[in-house]
Amino acid sequence: MIHTADVVIVGAGVIGCSIAHAFSRAGFSTLNVDALQSAGYGSTSHSSAIIRPFYSHPTACALAHAARCRWLDWRGFLGGPEQEIYARYHELGGFILVMEGEWDDYAANLAALDDVGVPWEKLDRHQLSTRLPGLSPNRFGPPVPMRDARLGAAVAGALDGAIFIAAAGHVNDPQLAARNLWAAAVAHGARFLFGERVTNLLTGSGRASGAVLASGDQIHAPVLINAAGPHSAVLNRMAGIEMPIRTRAQRHEVAYVRKPAGLSKSGVGFLADLDSGFYARSDGNDLLIGTTDPACDVPEIVDPDHDDPAFTDQWTLEVMRAAQRIEGLAIENRARGTVGLYDVSDDWIPVYDKTPLPGYLVAIGTSGNQFKNAPYVGELMLAIARQALAGIDHDLEPASLHLAEMKKTIDLRFYSRNRPKQSTRSVLA
Repeated sequence: MIHTADVVIVGAGVIGCSIAHAFSRAGFSTLNVDALQSAGYGSTSHSSAIIRPFYSHPTACALAHAARCRWLDWRGFLGGPEQEIYARYHELGGFILVMEGEWDDYAANLAALDDVGVPWEKLDRHQLSTRLPGLSPNRFGPPVPMRDARLGAAVAGALDGAIFIAAAGHVNDPQLAARNLWAAAVAHGARFLFGERVTNLLTGSGRASGAVLASGDQIHAPVLINAAGPHSAVLNRMAGIEMPIRTRAQRHEVAYVRKPAGLSKSGVGFLADLDSGFYARSDGNDLLIGTTDPACDVPEIVDPDHDDPAFTDQWTLEVMRAAQRIEGLAIENRARGTVGLYDVSDDWIPVYDKTPLPGYLVAIGTSGNQFKNAPYVGELMLAIARQALAGIDHDLEPASLHLAEMKKTIDLRFYSRNRPKQSTRSVLA
């Protein structure tokens, strides 16, 4: 069977559905292909869904802060019926813990917040303990492996305070958010093929022209967008593309544990502690705990089709690291949480770009930190695609994106595959 569309999008996670929504709303016929059975069933389901503008570059900060405005009015942005169930954004604020002598390490982040106009506060130890009680004042870093005798032992120095950002929080259900985007896209005429795997790309006449499915069906389209998440590198190999910024599937475990008494009444949009090597956010009566990927942890790069969903010692290590900082945090006997794959780029910043193969665009390397930008990623990719369709070389004349909520226009070369690798330290970017 031959399917036709203006744009074929490989992937139907929150990024792929955002692209379908933006393109279909702009009048393009779109067709998403995903090997899973419904929207958001892949890595989107394992996202911690944290919304924060805390980045070390103004472009990343501005995009995240503009997207947050859309999360605040999620149903209004999608324009869907009131009877639908929508993901909810809880704006509880975010804390980035700072050790003595380390304020200068965050100079770029604070400059980016100021450039974009995001309010932030510098909290001293007393102010932090009032806002967020039950944190140890000790210093424990740098993080060490689980069987290292130094784990849990205080070292010289102390917690000096925190950066607090009120305009931060989390979305309660990332998979539901993807399904909301899917429904909104379908309402504009977008089509989706679920349970279908792409096995090859059509690249006749020196350009992308569609895809071949495992069923034998073909999709013909003049524009093909790789939004395949952890499978992005696989698709690039099909296209014969070698990207200057690489992407790979990296396994991550996220723990759920009961909030200790000191935090039981505190809502935490997010808490980042690079000294101990973890991040956390509230989830009802639980805390969700993940890793900031410290240097001592060897990245677990896996085959996206043969990953193991079972919990490992990494779950225990993440909770132990959090227990250093959060007094009274219990390490439960039964592991709860999620195990998923992030599509990680070399510098934790995504690649939203054209490629050397005409008609083939990429929205890849989104790792665990681009969920927050989903309300805008579709429009971002639309701006790049329109350059290509108009015969303008995005490499030479980069597309831009106007962020109406910020009254600010960003230069999309920041997300180029040809950019110099950024010196970001972790998923916090």
